Amino acid sequence: MAILPRLLFVLVLVVAPIVVWMTSMGLPARVATHFARGGFANGFMSHDGYVMFMLLMTTLFPLVIVAMTGFIPRFAISQIGRRKRDFWLSAERRDATLGWIASHACAMGVLLCVFLVSIHLLTLEANQRTPPRLDEAAFFAVLIGFVVLLVVWIGAIALRFARMR
Repeated sequence: MAILPRLLFVLVLVVAPIVVWMTSMGLPARVATHFARGGFANGFMSHDGYVMFMLLMTTLFPLVIVAMTGFIPRFAISQIGRRKRDFWLSAERRDATLGWIASHACAMGVLLCVFLVSIHLLTLEANQRTPPRLDEAAFFAVLIGFVVLLVVWIGAIALRFARMR
């Protein structure tokens, strides 16, 4: 079992809400949270509502995804319907397979946390402008980076379970 992704996930899960909390103090009472073409704000939330939403999104959302992806299979092994199941979940491979899945789920959790904190930081920057305006180039760079890493993550899973050792 790879411990690094798990430790990194725990670290990011602790740091992300601290970053959100500490950086949100300078936001206005009415926070621009949705942006139309051109980066112009067209949706708003209260300061407290936005902070609570982002705290929940940067902690609970990644935690739920990691739990569902990495740890629920340990308890619902009979529900796994993957091809080559008998091979990957045989007695000699079961722990290694489930450990690999859990480690990669933690990697996804790290990716989600970093993505959500990046969106938060872009929202902070947008709200410092008058009128609020999102830097679309930075937003698309963050989004494309997230999607590319998501595809790599999915590819790693597909490659791992496509072959037999």
